[in-house]
This record gives sequence, structure tokens and C-alpha cells, in this order.
Amino acid sequence: MVSIFPEVTEKVGAPRTLHVPFKMGRPCGEPFDFEARTRVLEQLLELAQLPSGTRLTYQ
Repeated sequence: MVSIFPEVTEKVGAPRTLHVPFKMGRPCGEPFDFEARTRVLEQLLELAQLPSGTRLTYQ
């Protein structure tokens, strides 16, 4: 799950979460910022391989 609001995600109890610093409605970054979007997808793929309950922050 990509999350913009970590406090809400914790209450929901999502199994795996990537917290991103982007604006609401743009969880993968600005339009046409393919570099940032690629990084988000790469980190999501890494997150999918980690145990349930893992929460990461976008870097």
C-alpha cells in the first residue's frame, strides 16, 4: 500500500506500507517525473518481498 498519511495507515493496519512524501492524489510523485515513479515502484516491489507488518519510508 502506498500511503501519504502514516498515522491513518497504522490505524487501518495495512500489512505492508510505503509512506511517501508526495501531495494527495499523486502518490507516485509529480506527473512526468518518471525517475521518482520508478523509485516508488522499485521500493514497492522490495516491500512485497518483506514480512507482513513492514512499513517503509520512501527514500
